[in-house]
Amino acid sequence: VRWMMYWIVFALFMATETFTDLLISWLPFYYEVKMAFVIWLLSPYTRGASLLYRRFVHPTLARREK
Repeated sequence: VRWMMYWIVFALFMATETFTDLLISWLPFYYEVKMAFVIWLLSPYTRGASLLYRRFVHPTLARREK
């Protein structure tokens, strides 16, 4: 279940990052922040993907489910 949450959150991040990368890639330390975010998602200590999935993705999907 943990890996499913990670891949769903990572896929949503990559989909939004595809469009926003051209607009904000000029910011200083953009790539370092992006790499730190992915490490935060993946880390078993912070459980960032689980946090984002349970707080944002799951409620959104549950609202749209019939």
